[in-house]
Amino acid sequence: MSFKDKIVIVTGSANGIGKSLVKTFLSEGSIVFSTDINFIDKKISDNHIQKKCDVTSEEQINKLIELILEQYQRIDIFCSNAGILSLGDEGTSNDLWKKNWEIHLMSHVYICRRILPQFKKQGFGHIIITSSAAGLLTHIDSVSYSVTKHASVAFAEWIAISNKEFGINVSVLCPQAVKTNMTVGREEDIATIDGMLEPDEVAKEVLKGIREKTFLILPHTQVLKYMKNKTESYDKWISGMQKLKEKIKKSK
Repeated sequence: MSFKDKIVIVTGSANGIGKSLVKTFLSEGSIVFSTDINFIDKKISDNHIQKKCDVTSEEQINKLIELILEQYQRIDIFCSNAGILSLGDEGTSNDLWKKNWEIHLMSHVYICRRILPQFKKQGFGHIIITSSAAGLLTHIDSVSYSVTKHASVAFAEWIAISNKEFGINVSVLCPQAVKTNMTVGREEDIATIDGMLEPDEVAKEVLKGIREKTFLILPHTQVLKYMKNKTESYDKWISGMQKLKEKIKKSK
């Protein structure tokens, strides 16, 4: 598959994985719309268009998509990538729960609500939902992140199952630790146990996943082994995670 002249949208692209996705798609000759809640850095090339967009606003998402369709009449790839990390247990505030829920689940819902009818009309399209290994396993230090990332995986599964007949492909990206603003100061966290990847490495895995039409994109391949361990013996996995959490607590 060639990415040349493909119309690509990347949300949450001011930094981290999103920014690397923009650069990687541009290097392949794509026309890339990079969006974020804040204004982004200077344009990388003539094929790089920046738009401010709050993904928690369905109205702003719809306006963004309509603008691109007016100009290009199609969208080939949509990377729904925005994310946050807020640490905490069951005492996490309602405001933080809502923020996590809106960004990690509802933003994908809003995007799919508008982009899927367009993909069906085109007869093609690929959506990539950025989740996390925490969405398949868990995040020891954040219940809100774990739960909402699990929700994003479940949503991606449903969309994939329900839309293949229309020529629509779906992928869900589930990395462990990546060197982004989100992981600054957390370089020794459990998520780094298998190494911390550079965003550019993750972006290359995403393009590979799109080429191969892979649903589950795992830049850290060990995550697949952990998933198998979890499903083979849930009790054993829970016990192991409990011990790991206690070990981490004692080391701090």
